[in-house]
Amino acid sequence: MTGLQNDWDYSPQDIEHFRQQGYWNDDTLTTWIDHWAMTRPNEIAMVGPGARLTYREQHDKVRRLAGALADLGIAKGDVVAIQLPNIAEYLIAYYAVTRLGAILATMHLPYRENEMYPLIRHGGAKAVICGASDDKYDAPDAMRKLTHRCSSLEHIIVLGDEVPTGMHSLGDMIDNGTPRDVTVSLGATDPALLCFTSGTSAAPKAVLRTYATITGNARIYSPTIELDSDDVVLVAPPFTHVFGLCCVHCTLCQGGTVVLLRHFTPESYVETIDHFRPSVVFTAPAHLAACLKAGLLEGVDLSSIREVVIAGSVCPPDVANALEAHLPNGRAGGLFGMTETILITQTPITEGPEIRHYSVGRVTPGIEARVAGDDGTILGADQEGELQVRGYSIMSGYLNNDEANEHAFTDDGWFRTGDLAMMSAAGDVQITGRLKDIINRGGIKINPTDLENLITAHPNVVQCAIVPMPDDVLGEKSCLFVTLIPGTELDLKAITDYLNEHDIAKMKWPERLEVVDEMPMTPTKKIIKGALLP
Repeated sequence: MTGLQNDWDYSPQDIEHFRQQGYWNDDTLTTWIDHWAMTRPNEIAMVGPGARLTYREQHDKVRRLAGALADLGIAKGDVVAIQLPNIAEYLIAYYAVTRLGAILATMHLPYRENEMYPLIRHGGAKAVICGASDDKYDAPDAMRKLTHRCSSLEHIIVLGDEVPTGMHSLGDMIDNGTPRDVTVSLGATDPALLCFTSGTSAAPKAVLRTYATITGNARIYSPTIELDSDDVVLVAPPFTHVFGLCCVHCTLCQGGTVVLLRHFTPESYVETIDHFRPSVVFTAPAHLAACLKAGLLEGVDLSSIREVVIAGSVCPPDVANALEAHLPNGRAGGLFGMTETILITQTPITEGPEIRHYSVGRVTPGIEARVAGDDGTILGADQEGELQVRGYSIMSGYLNNDEANEHAFTDDGWFRTGDLAMMSAAGDVQITGRLKDIINRGGIKINPTDLENLITAHPNVVQCAIVPMPDDVLGEKSCLFVTLIPGTELDLKAITDYLNEHDIAKMKWPERLEVVDEMPMTPTKKIIKGALLP
C-alpha cells in the first residue's frame, strides 16, 4: 500500500467502465521492459551522445539498479525524486524505481533547494537522484540541505565521478547492483509517477499517475501517429515533465528507439536530428521557432522524418507551415495534453495542413471533450469557451489539495482545462488562448493568442508574448515582449504598422514594446508570462 493517500480517487464505476472498455489493463512499465528484452533483445532501446543500449542491455541495467535501490530499503509505495537531464540514466532510474513498485517524482532542472523543498515534502520522498556538482550548481549540497528540512529524505544518489561522503553513486549502483526480478504485485491503480504542475507554492498541485493511465495512454495514443517498433523517436521535451515521459511511454509500448537530447539548444537539436535520423519528433513550438529563425534547418537532411508532433503550447500556424516546407517525406501536426490529462488529442495524419497546423486535433478513444461558456452553458460547434474533458486518462484529482480540486472540476465531473477553445462539427479542437491570459481593456476582452501568432511571423521576431499592464483609466493595456533575430531592430511603430497592414483592429494593438534578450521559460518551453511584468 502506498504511503501517498489521495482523498480524490476514481470511483468503482469508473474503474469498471475503463477496464471493460479496454482503456485500462494490468500492464506496467516492467511488463514492457521484460517483454522487449525477450522478443527484441538486440534492437536499440535508447540512443544518444555517448549512449547506445539494446533492450537486453537496458533490461540488465534496470534490474541491477532495482536491486541496489532495494538494498537501500526502497520498496513499494516509496517516493524517489529525480533531477537529471534527458540521459540514459534517467530512464534506467525511472524503470528501476517502478520495478520495485516505488514512485518517481520529477524535479525540473532549473529548480534549486527552496523550489524543491515543498515538492519533496509534499511527496514525502525517501531518496533523491541528482547530478554531480559543477561550476553552476552544487546539486548534492542542495540535496544534503534538503535532508535537514524534509524528515522523509534518507538517501542521496549522485551521478558523477566524484560522489560526496555519505552519498551513493548512481553509476556504481547501475553497474554493480544485484539484479532484481519483480517481487511485488502491481495493479492498474497503483501509482508510478508523481508530477507537479503548478510551480512550487506551499500547496503544490501534484498529480499521481497510475500504471493504468500511463500504459493505457501509450497504447491508445501511439496508433494515432502510426507509431511502431521500427520508429526512432526524438523526445525534445524534458523527462522531468509528463509530456517528455509520455513520449517515452509511447515508444516503449511499441518497442521503438528513444533518441536522447540531453539539453536543448538550437544547434544540438539540429545536430541530433542530423546524426540519429529520427522518424518521429516530439517537440515544442519554441524549439522549432528558434531553429527556423536562425536558419539552422537550411541544407539539413530531414528525409528520415515522417511525423513531427508539436505540443506543449499553442503552435503558430506559420511555424508549422515553415517546418513542413523542410520535410520532404514528413508532415507536422499537433496534440493536446496536460499533466492532468496526458495525451488526449491528435491531428489526423490523413488531414491537410488546414487541420494539422490550425488545430490540436480530435480526442482519442476513451476521452470526451466539450466547450463551455462563462455561465457553464455547453456551446455548439465553432463557439469559443473553456475546453472541458473527461475520460480514462484524466487525473482523479490533485494529491492532497482539496482547494485546488474544488476548482478543477465541474459539478458534473468534467475537468476544467483553463484553455479557451473552439471545436468544429468534425471534432477538431482549436486552442484559442488561456482564460487567465485575457486582457480586459476598458471592458473589451482581448485574447492575445492570434496576435502573438501573427507577430511571431514578423521577419525580425523569434518569440513574443503579450501581457496586461495596469492602466489607471482602462484597467489594463497590452504590453508586447519580443526577442529578436540577432542584428535586427524593432520599435512600437514598426509593430503597429505591421498589424495595420494585416487589418488588425487598433484596439488590439499593443501600447508598449519591450525587447528582451530571452524569455522566461518553463522547462517545456512555454513562456512564463507572469514573470514579464510585476
